[in-house]
Amino acid sequence: MLATYSTSAFDKGAVMVTAQNRQLRPELEQIVDDLFGLRALTSTTGFMTYKSQRDLLAQLSPQDQAAVGRALHMREKQQTK
Repeated sequence: MLATYSTSAFDKGAVMVTAQNRQLRPELEQIVDDLFGLRALTSTTGFMTYKSQRDLLAQLSPQDQAAVGRALHMREKQQTK
């Protein structure tokens, strides 16, 4: 007799892959690009842009902030490869 079961690790992994493949709305993509630009300004000139970054994120809903955070994380991972 065969026993079948599913593991929670697999289930969570499948959800994570689906969440990572979501496309951002164009306005959120623009915010991600702006945040990277501000970070580049900080790293190249030393000019602190934390308030500017915060102001961009403050105009978003919590769901949009989470989506932007995931996109930032994925882009950072891609740049380190």
